[in-house]
Amino acid sequence: MYRVRMTRQVIVELPKEAARAIKVRTEDLPHELREAAVLRWFEEGRLSQGQAAVALGLTRGAFFDLLAAHRLSPVQMSAEELEHDFRCG
Repeated sequence: MYRVRMTRQVIVELPKEAARAIKVRTEDLPHELREAAVLRWFEEGRLSQGQAAVALGLTRGAFFDLLAAHRLSPVQMSAEELEHDFRCG
């Protein structure tokens, strides 16, 4: 059995000044935008580690490396949730 991967294409308009400001080559812009969006959604808890990794075509380990490169935590729990887990766990 195999899974069919469904994708959705989105068109984003970005002023030339903004593209220049973020210093990304035109051909790298789609990847940069996808990565930025996925990392943001992961930070907000809207995507899990696994979902974010799949969205970027990465293994989970490679996704952890990406998080480290951006100085982001792989932990998706608030300080209160972590404290509760340590106390009750």
